[in-house]
Amino acid sequence: MREKTTPFLRNLLENTSISKQYLIAEQPEDIENNYNDPLMEDKHEVVKGLIHKYKNRALVKVSYQCAAHCRFCTRIRQIGNPEGTLKSDEIDNIVEYLINHPEIDDVILSGGDPLYTPKLTYEILLKIKEIESIKVIRIGTRMPFQSPKSFESPVFLELFNLIKTIQLTKPFYILVHIEHPAEIVPESIAAIKILKELNVTLLSQTVFLKDINDDEVVLEKMFKKLYYLGVMPYYLYHCDNVKGLEHFIVQKEKEKEIAQKLRTLLSGIATPLLVEDLENGYGKIPI
Repeated sequence: MREKTTPFLRNLLENTSISKQYLIAEQPEDIENNYNDPLMEDKHEVVKGLIHKYKNRALVKVSYQCAAHCRFCTRIRQIGNPEGTLKSDEIDNIVEYLINHPEIDDVILSGGDPLYTPKLTYEILLKIKEIESIKVIRIGTRMPFQSPKSFESPVFLELFNLIKTIQLTKPFYILVHIEHPAEIVPESIAAIKILKELNVTLLSQTVFLKDINDDEVVLEKMFKKLYYLGVMPYYLYHCDNVKGLEHFIVQKEKEKEIAQKLRTLLSGIATPLLVEDLENGYGKIPI
């Protein structure tokens, strides 16, 4: 996966907690093109771009494109590959599968970053919203903390208006991915406020990263800032065991100690759940 940042991020790279997330490390990531699939997503890809691992939930990989490339990404084997971008006929195949499997009531749009490709995400949502058996829609994104000014572009107007309409009849969740309080600056705050205007539920997801955010003071500051912005801290992940990226992994005992301290520092509603996404596709469990 090639190195990729944005003008917004380049202004923040003097902070090593930001630069370590995006710039290729001195540690040799020496098995490029041989990264594994720890969550067994490829095995559960039922049609191109649709992962169906759990009975009532399915995940749509809208594309493999993001505004910037996180070095610790679980899908590092795919990110940046243009072949992952869904075409109209592939979207139709996904819709057909969802219709034929009414047990699926919860759909997550992921990737890549669905908000990096607003026109494509609009096309997908326009079709998924009509499926009666789909009761909940979620989107995972890092755009507010990678390219926040993008939300001011007219290209987002149509997508955001559609989301406003959908949330009137189906619960709609946007999960923002953030790693460090240094990412919360005026531009990203403005982007979060734009998402708040959609009347969706905003949740956060964070990955424990060694020498980046494995500190209770850092995380307390970040989760409080999110809470004050109306973003509910949701998951705090143990870093997935992607071959070649082990230098990001924090020891679980340290994670548990930090999580315990956070429970005394934060309101219950502002405290995320520490979880591990088990290898081999078995799902998330609390640590």
